[in-house]
Amino acid sequence: MKEMTWIVDVVTGALTVEGLSDGDFARLASDLLPHPQHVNCARPVGVPPIKDKVTTSSSAGEDERLRIFRIYHHSVVEGPGRRSVVQFSGCDRRCKGCHAFEAFAIDSGALLCIAEVVEMLLATDGEPRDGVTILGGEPFLQPDGLAVLMRELKKRDQHITLYSGYTIEELRARPEPGVHEALALADILIDGPFVASLTSGANEWRGSTNQRIIYHPADYQTEGS
Repeated sequence: MKEMTWIVDVVTGALTVEGLSDGDFARLASDLLPHPQHVNCARPVGVPPIKDKVTTSSSAGEDERLRIFRIYHHSVVEGPGRRSVVQFSGCDRRCKGCHAFEAFAIDSGALLCIAEVVEMLLATDGEPRDGVTILGGEPFLQPDGLAVLMRELKKRDQHITLYSGYTIEELRARPEPGVHEALALADILIDGPFVASLTSGANEWRGSTNQRIIYHPADYQTEGS
């Protein structure tokens, strides 16, 4: 028996289905539903990347800046509930078959001050939201800015789901303070590289079965600890 997940957004009425191939969908629901549009982690429907610019916001000052590829709302596939999502630019893992290949280049997207990123993420057109998801690219390529962004989101009582192509063990071994602060601020970490041969059975939130859903990563106990 094949496992499927059907998610209905009670605000927009949008239906998201996970676990069906195009052929399965055609056999099961083509007479009931319109032709589907593909959506994947970090690949929303109809949301273009942010055009390259240096922010002109008057609030920028000496604020930390981040290279951001895309910001979007109403995601139901990248963490619990209904979420606003920020996609960081740049990735050094570059997993084969990754759906976020557009964001691999570190100079893609736009250079934004963190105040502007927070404002865009928490815009009223993203309400209601159950939290914010941070993914990439690879967020930990910009650890200091990542930590500042998460700190500001926590000041606004946001639940944070954080994706990384690195395992939690690899991240904990890094020396940068921003890496460790980000792990401490995350409510959920989804870790590990995307492996195209392990997509079957990954289910919600994960791209492949090797990736782990780690609640409160600051408290995570590794084997033998």
